[in-house]
Amino acid sequence: MKKQYRRISQFMLIGLCAVAGISAHVQAQERPQELTPETSRKIITQPRENMNVDVWFDKQCGSPYKQGEKILINFKANSDGYLTVYDIDTRGQVSVIFPNKQQPNNYVRGGQTYTVPDRTYSYDLIVEGPEGIEYVDAVVSNDPYYSWDYRQGEPRWVREWGLSGRNYSGASGSGYKSSAEYQNRPQDFSQEGEQSLARNFGISRELREEIRSKIVVQPRDNSGTSGGGQAPSNYGTATCYFYVTSASPQPVVNPYPSRQDYIQQQQQQFQQIPGIGVRREGERLIVTMPSTILFDTDSYALRYEARRDLDQVANILMNFPDTNITVAGHTDSVGSDSYNQRLSENRAQSVANYLVSRGVPPYRIGSVGYGESMPIASNSTDSGRQRNRRVELDIRMNQQYGN
Repeated sequence: MKKQYRRISQFMLIGLCAVAGISAHVQAQERPQELTPETSRKIITQPRENMNVDVWFDKQCGSPYKQGEKILINFKANSDGYLTVYDIDTRGQVSVIFPNKQQPNNYVRGGQTYTVPDRTYSYDLIVEGPEGIEYVDAVVSNDPYYSWDYRQGEPRWVREWGLSGRNYSGASGSGYKSSAEYQNRPQDFSQEGEQSLARNFGISRELREEIRSKIVVQPRDNSGTSGGGQAPSNYGTATCYFYVTSASPQPVVNPYPSRQDYIQQQQQQFQQIPGIGVRREGERLIVTMPSTILFDTDSYALRYEARRDLDQVANILMNFPDTNITVAGHTDSVGSDSYNQRLSENRAQSVANYLVSRGVPPYRIGSVGYGESMPIASNSTDSGRQRNRRVELDIRMNQQYGN
């Protein structure tokens, strides 16, 4: 019994081992292979997105702008970075337009459009000239070395790039006649404009090549100077240009009518006032206002009703400022000469004072009394004496008119 038990036990043990082996083999096939340190360090390469920048205006790149016209400059980078925008004007002068006093930090957010000038600026950009081509170039880098706070002055790399302290008068414009700038130039481009195109084409190309060599060909070493073995930082550039053309000459319009027309226009307006007589003598108007309209008998105080007519007279005089006025008082022959003289003087002064109070400059107006010495009708009849009692405005053109 014991032997038989041992034999059975041995068979059972062998069977169990066999089953365990099969089970382990099956489990080994179902369970994934364990990762070793070597297999877990596998790196998949993925291309880095290039840093790009765009620059454009409120018109299409390559459009003409007239001298005196406003312009907007827009730019945008595809990722965060440090962006600088510089301008080459038609004279070949290079200047940085971003950053600036209004936007002193040149750090920009990717995908965000920036405009110079935007609504926060206190100034506009005006195209000046002379005639020629103007380039606007943008450079963006993700290297903090190219950060710039405008309030702290120019960093060293601005001079290294050639954006300041350089004379580009000798820049070569060779090949400009095969460029799109030359092919698309305005038809009425002058010789001065073409000279600007040749010069600025060379300056823009030279600057872009110089900036590229500083950033890529000679990357900075750890000390911040160029020439080391440090891998170059990612960067992008863009350029856009516009033509500056002469403003169309405006037809010369003489703002002054002729002296004869100037007098005639005044005459026509005075004729619209009822009860007032107007006659013209060359470049002189005589406006006659009967005393019965202006004063009561033996009085030099203006009647209330007379003020309405004098208000119209004052408006005409102010509409035609290139005249001088003398207010002259006249009487009939009734009464003494001295009395009539004083009355005529006082009446003339009353009218002059009122016209000044209504806005006529005092330096343009004077007064004089002639008493009964200058009648225009007979003093032997009532109707004649009535005509002689009058106030006249002697209106003359000044000699400076039209100068």
